[in-house]
Amino acid sequence: MKFLGWIVFSCGLMSFIEHQVHARLMHRRNFLSERSAKYKRVFESHAIVHHKHYSKIFHDEPVPPGEDKEIRLTVHKAPIKGLPAALILACFSWKAAAAFTAVITAHHWIWNKIHLEMHKPEQRKFSKWPVYRFLARYHWLHHRYPDKNFNVVFPFADYVLGTVAKATPEDERAMILEFESNQVAADAAEVVSTGLPGEKPVASVAGDASVPNPASQPVGATATVDLTA
Repeated sequence: MKFLGWIVFSCGLMSFIEHQVHARLMHRRNFLSERSAKYKRVFESHAIVHHKHYSKIFHDEPVPPGEDKEIRLTVHKAPIKGLPAALILACFSWKAAAAFTAVITAHHWIWNKIHLEMHKPEQRKFSKWPVYRFLARYHWLHHRYPDKNFNVVFPFADYVLGTVAKATPEDERAMILEFESNQVAADAAEVVSTGLPGEKPVASVAGDASVPNPASQPVGATATVDLTA
């Protein structure tokens, strides 16, 4: 029970860390970015490359693994990044340190899954979950208002620190158009790949020997494909 309490505490702490890192390191030139090539790259890849690309659109086509680095965090480095906080927590309880290490690792893994689905949608199973839909719209507003909605996984610190974006009626209409058009495209792609109920998938029809081959028909004849078979 005590460990569960540390998990909840760690989620809250991670929310503030996520908020501050996103707001101060990824969106602003700062002491570190001015003196370190590593932190300069963090700022430029996110604030300039990522936000410029998704300034007018929220999502585009999926890309092969390895070409989505500006969207991902490095999961195996999460325990190392969280080491300073974990060491401080260890002074109070080893369970607290273990809980925070687990939470920051889970945070990076979840970030990668949902952030990739937001910008490179493939209609993963969780994309229909209400919690994901809330987070997707929440992040959509961040791209509309880059100085708001810094939380991506744990939207708690934004509410405490007063950086929650309020959607206008125009924003609501734009979000509906954005997400509904994406869903329509996904449904159409699914129909093409699997076929409507009672129909054969396109791939099956193409390779079905029972379907007449136009090339084998007499000149002037018309090949008829019955998709209801």
